[in-house]
Amino acid sequence: MSDNLRLYTSAVYAFEHVLKQAKPTAFTRKAPCVGWTGKDVYEHALGNLAMIKSFATKGVGPKSTPKLGDDALAAWIKLREQTLEALDHDHVLQSTAKNPFGPEMGSMPVDVLVGFMGADLVPHTWDMARTAKVDERLDATLVKSALAAWKSLPPEVLRMQGMMGPAVKPAAGADAQTKMLNFLGRAV
Repeated sequence: MSDNLRLYTSAVYAFEHVLKQAKPTAFTRKAPCVGWTGKDVYEHALGNLAMIKSFATKGVGPKSTPKLGDDALAAWIKLREQTLEALDHDHVLQSTAKNPFGPEMGSMPVDVLVGFMGADLVPHTWDMARTAKVDERLDATLVKSALAAWKSLPPEVLRMQGMMGPAVKPAAGADAQTKMLNFLGRAV
């Protein structure tokens, strides 16, 4: 198992842990992401699973993204199982994901895509936890790897429309999780 897949799997289960604690009202609350609700965070994370599954099985992205249904947790678990099963085959991680972020960013190995999408799930796990009003603590290894992945992006990509907002200056003595979230534009 690659480091990217190991971290992705941990991030997927961390998001699921938050979902297990969330009440249905979490999906209608305002989320830390500007203009998003808990529903938007959930659908984005569920779309993350669908994206990885599609690139792992077909080499191209999905034709549509899943939406919040009657049983958010059951839908998450079903797609999580399908996605992780799709990744559990020889040479899948070395296969090519064709233009997952558009032709300007180009194609990449599925393993690289898995790493980036794992980094994407980490702050969204916090977003969902904050929205659901449950424990917001993130795994320290996930925080460290996510921050490294986000910092590897050029600033014009990281801060472009639809990505991360301007960084927030962390308070003196801020912990690693707070520093990562502040770097990604979240006030904690």
